[in-house]
Amino acid sequence: MFYDPRVDPKPAPLTHNPFNALVAPRPIGWIATVDTQGRPNLAPFSYFNGLSADPPLIGFAPNALEAGPDGRCKDTLSNLREVPELTANVVSAHLARAMNETSRALPPGESEFDAAGLTAVPARWVRAPRVGEALACMECEVFDIIRLPAKPQGRVSHLVLAAVVGIHIDDHLIRDGRVDSLALAQVARLGYFDYSIVRETFELPRPE
Repeated sequence: MFYDPRVDPKPAPLTHNPFNALVAPRPIGWIATVDTQGRPNLAPFSYFNGLSADPPLIGFAPNALEAGPDGRCKDTLSNLREVPELTANVVSAHLARAMNETSRALPPGESEFDAAGLTAVPARWVRAPRVGEALACMECEVFDIIRLPAKPQGRVSHLVLAAVVGIHIDDHLIRDGRVDSLALAQVARLGYFDYSIVRETFELPRPE
C-alpha cells in the first residue's frame, strides 16, 4: 500500500499509525532532570539517539502532554529550560519494567525514582542524578532546544540536543577493550507496545 501521512496517519486497512514500527528498533533514552528546587524527574523517551561521536552528542524529542499550540509540556522539558543538564541512562533488560513504570504521569515534583524503587545517585558533573541500577549512563549539558513543526491542533514536540560531558560504564561490561553488547542487553522500542532486547549480534566489517 501507499498513503500520505499528511492526509491520514492510519488509513484502512491500518488501525494504528505504523510510523513507530517502521523506524525501529529505537534505543530508549532514560532521561533524568531536576527542577530549580533540585527535585528529580525520570522519564523514558524512545525518540532518542546518538547524533555525533566526537564530540559525543545525543538528541531526544519530548512531546507535549496536550494537543494544541499551548499544550502543557512534559516535566522533562520544563526542567531543562530551568536547569539545562541531564543524565541519559541506558535501559538494560533487568530494568525494562522499572523504565515502563517511570512513564507513568505523576504530579510535578513527585519522584519517579521513588515510585519505581530506583536509586538516584549524584552525577559527577551535572546536577541531575543518574539511575544507580543502570549499567551505563551519560551526563549531558543541553546544547540547544528546537521546536519542531506541528499540525494546527496537534501536539508540539521539541528536539533536545545535548553534549555528553561524562560517561559511566559498569566495569563488567568492558571486555577486550570494548563494551559487550550482549552483557549490556539494551532494551529497544518497536511499534505500539512492542519492545526488543539485544540478545544476538553479528559482525559486518566495512569494505576496504
